[in-house]
Amino acid sequence: MRAAEMVGDREIIAALEGDNVYAVTDTNVEKLYPFVFGGVRHFTMKAGEANKNLDTVANIVADMVKRGCNRKTTVIAVGGGVVGDTAGFAAACFMRGVKWINVPTTLLAMVDSGIGGKTGVDVKGYKNVAGAFHLPERVLICSEWLDTLPDREWLCGCGEMVKHALLGADIFEDTRDHLQDLIDGDDEVTERLIEKSVRYKESVVEADFKESGLRKRLNVGHTVGHAVEKADIFRLSHGEYVALGIIAEMTMLKERVPVKFYEEATGMARQVCRNPFPKVSAKEIADIAKADKKNIDGNIVIMLPTGGGEVEEISLTPKEFTERLEKCLSSL
Repeated sequence: MRAAEMVGDREIIAALEGDNVYAVTDTNVEKLYPFVFGGVRHFTMKAGEANKNLDTVANIVADMVKRGCNRKTTVIAVGGGVVGDTAGFAAACFMRGVKWINVPTTLLAMVDSGIGGKTGVDVKGYKNVAGAFHLPERVLICSEWLDTLPDREWLCGCGEMVKHALLGADIFEDTRDHLQDLIDGDDEVTERLIEKSVRYKESVVEADFKESGLRKRLNVGHTVGHAVEKADIFRLSHGEYVALGIIAEMTMLKERVPVKFYEEATGMARQVCRNPFPKVSAKEIADIAKADKKNIDGNIVIMLPTGGGEVEEISLTPKEFTERLEKCLSSL
């Protein structure tokens, strides 16, 4: 796996001007950077999670055929996580797989979804249940593109960076001590913490590409987070739901977490998600969580950070999951 490259605009434009390339972007990015796509074969999907689906993949593949793409075509995804996931999956499907390059344009995609080769789309509201492991040839990260990022999407990325901090003992203190600087967009802090977060994610992926062991830890906050995201109809950003998931899961299993670490971790999560926990019942969350692909033998699995970079895999029956969540909902 090649390491992500920290680059400037010129390197991205040079990649797009290469021979036999096909770009995928969304309406937001094309509006902000129209000059990037001039003369480049490209498909513009509608922005938003609702468009990360099999219909969009089919439209991309059909357009590639119409525009003369072949097995030597390189797909270049230019956008946030939705674009990367969708375009990467289309690249994995087109003629049984072609090369692709990921150019993440959001903080979330730069530090998390853009790294690791997990591609896929949602089906009937269930996140990422259709997909493939398909590593990009290159990941090009240009922090200058973050200047146009809306505040909500900035916090979204901060949520995933908090998650990485809870998993990586060597980046925990730096993130905890400078989290407000990151939220405020301090350039030096942002560059440093992006680099640390990217390298942490890469190290985990390299050790466990197919998510059979170590990589499971990256699902911290995602069991409850994904379920609430679906139940709440994607009203908030993904990173905010992850932050809410971290708070909920650690509170559900509070007796297993050292008090000081619990307070620090949930405090960091609350910093990046200023919204209250959605008014969704514990039963509704549990019913959705039952379909999570991480589950084992009918039980709902939670990856629980316990401090010092340690993570415990907890398996709960749907009944116990619901009861534990019900008890703590009012405090979330």
